[in-house]
Order: sequence, then C-alpha cells, then structure tokens
Amino acid sequence: MKVFKRSLPRRTLVHGKKLDPLLLGQVCQEWRDVTLTTPLLWSSFFVLCNLKTQTIELLKIWLERSAGLPLNITFMESLCDLKSDNEWYNPPQNPVTPHIMELLTAHAYRWKSIDFEFSLQISSILQNLPLDSFKILESVKLRSRRATNVRFDGLPPLVKVWDLFHASPSFHAAQYEMEYVHDKLRDIPWSRLTFVDVKIAMDQLFEILPDCQNLVELRYTDPKSCYAARALPEREEPPAPLTPVVLPSLRHLSMTVSSPPDEAFRNLTLPMLASVHIRQNNIWLARPDPIEFTNLLMRSQCTLKQFSYYALGSPVAEEILSEMLGSPFMSSVVDLVVEVRVTDRFAEWMMTDSGKAALPQLETFTLVRSSMEPGTLSKMILALTEGHKALRFFDAQFWDRHEEDRKKFSDLREKGFVIKD
Repeated sequence: MKVFKRSLPRRTLVHGKKLDPLLLGQVCQEWRDVTLTTPLLWSSFFVLCNLKTQTIELLKIWLERSAGLPLNITFMESLCDLKSDNEWYNPPQNPVTPHIMELLTAHAYRWKSIDFEFSLQISSILQNLPLDSFKILESVKLRSRRATNVRFDGLPPLVKVWDLFHASPSFHAAQYEMEYVHDKLRDIPWSRLTFVDVKIAMDQLFEILPDCQNLVELRYTDPKSCYAARALPEREEPPAPLTPVVLPSLRHLSMTVSSPPDEAFRNLTLPMLASVHIRQNNIWLARPDPIEFTNLLMRSQCTLKQFSYYALGSPVAEEILSEMLGSPFMSSVVDLVVEVRVTDRFAEWMMTDSGKAALPQLETFTLVRSSMEPGTLSKMILALTEGHKALRFFDAQFWDRHEEDRKKFSDLREKGFVIKD
C-alpha cells in the first residue's frame, strides 16, 4: 500500500494521466484489484473544471470508489474558451461548475480539507449549504476569484461561506482572502487556528496575532505586493504602531512583503521557530536591515533549521543575504534555499573564512538562480564541502552550465555527493 500511495501523491481527475490510480492497475490483475478496492487511493483528488463534461462522470466514479473515507479535494475553475464581456459584477461562470459543485456538496459531510479556486465568483450552491454541513472539515483554502485588479467593492459576499466553514468542530487551518478579513477581522476564530495564510495590512496582522496562540504556521502576504492599487480597500485611519507579540507554538513563518519586514521582526518573539521564508519585492527601493532578523533569532532563542530567501534587486540582495547567513544564530540551519540571483560576488564571500564558518550544519543547499564566471560555482561548492562536513546535496536550477563546472560536479558525484543540475 505504501508503494501505491507514494506513486500517486496528488491524484488528478483526468482519465489516463500519470496520476490516475488506474494506471497502477495496468501493471497486473492483482494490482488492478487492489486499486479498485482501496478507497484511500480515491479519497484525495484534483478537479480541473473546464468545458469537458466527462469530468462529471469521472467525479462520480471517484466519489463512489472513495467509499466513506474523508475527502481531500482541490478544485480549480477555468473559464478558458468561454465568451465574456469583461463585466466584473455579472461575470460568466463555467457551465460545468454547478454540476461539479452539486456532486461535491452532496458529500460535504466527508470533506476533510478543501482547496477551491473560482475564476470570478463563488458558486451559489456552496453558499446555500445548511450551517451544519461540515462534520470533519479541518482545512480550507478559498479563492473567490483569480483576478487581482478587480475593484475591492462589489465582489461576491464571503461571509456566509466562511460561517459554514467555521461551524465545523474540527476547523483549524485556513487561507483567507483580503476582502473577507478586512470586513470580518474580529469575527474569525483565530484562537482555533494552527495554520493561516492571510493577506492583510501589517498593523491588522499584529492586531490579531495575540489571539493566535495555537498558531504553528503563518503565511503572510502584504496586499501591496500582489494586488493592483485600485483593488485595495481605502484606509480611513493611518496604520497603528505595532506592539510586541509572542507566539509560543509558531514553527513556520513565511512573509511576502513590498517593503522591509524590519518592524515585524522587531516586535515578534518566536521561541519554536524552525523555518523561515522571506520574499521582498523591489528591495532596491527600500533596503531591509539584516540586524532586525538576527535580533529576532537572538531574542527568540530558537533553533532555525530551514531558511529560504528571495528578493528582487541584486547586488543589494546579495549583500543582505550574506549578512544574514553570517549571523551566528543561523548556525543551526540544515536546509538553505537561495532564490536571490547570485553572482561571483556571493561566491567569493562563501569562500572566505566567514563564509566557510557560516552554516556549519548545512546539509542541503538549493541555488535557484546564479550567473558566474566559468569554474566559480563548482569552486564555491568544493569550498563548502570542505567547510561544511554535513553538506551532501546541492541543487543548481538556473545557471550558466559551464563545461568546467560540469566536470567538477561529475567528480563530486563520484565521491557520493548528490548534485542536481
């Protein structure tokens, strides 16, 4: 059974695709019998709602074969090939969507986790469910429309749908849209949440964080980093100053911001923090102070294991990254993902005594983008293998692929070092 589950990490509702459980049944008759009589293989699936009506029949089959097991559903509505007059307040809806929603909501009592994305409006079928529809629902990710340039007012109401989700006794994880949070900030059961993905202003985030004492994972996005200006709500009052907050259970922090997160770091204490992902756009317009992040780690006395950093604006981003990695409070990191575009300048720092001394426990190093002279990248990795005895895996995703580097990487592979390029 473990082989079957690992072979199909995300099942998709398209017959014949590589994630179709029936493909396992083509191996032999015994595997086919196991596939057809194992509800677990059919209880987690992805539905792409397009104009292909066969999706409806396939969904009926999957729901039947899942028996009575809890369901983990991902649904994405597509309006491709549909005609539209671009009228935002009376948008078109995929004609297949109501049929899909009727089938899914008939099993609402079995929903355990859902990830729903509608193109322009929430299905009325979902909005009109009884209040006690969800018995075991734990996790909800809901996007009522894909567009990020729509005016803030006049969008479909989200309140009733979220009232339904919140009524589930098992509910503890959510991805909230800005529209709902802005109007119902104090009505959300923050104290129940262990996971939250939210887009709100930073001062609003700190307003609700004191109630999030059970939070284990926080994914925060500054609306200005992903929404057009006209889609944002108007603020009647200036942002309030942030007040210090301690989150005793938070282990995973992800922040996507349009301006430096310094003030947030200055007011947070996270003693259980284990992984951090930072993404800042336009870093050359507002440079963050790396000391604030270092102070957060020092104040929290946490053991950071994973660190991922993305910023637009090299070489400023390279400088900031080097300062952050050089902190002694990063010494516990075992998994590093660098999404900043790095050059020979970063490689030279990594090969200095300070660079070699940083991250002594590093095991996995992912470099998303790099542009270096021939031989520099492999030279940096060789230096790291000498200074970091635990480093055994390196993933270079977008790089210049110089022949000199390729040869040195081949030599490292022969010594047991795992390199993915």
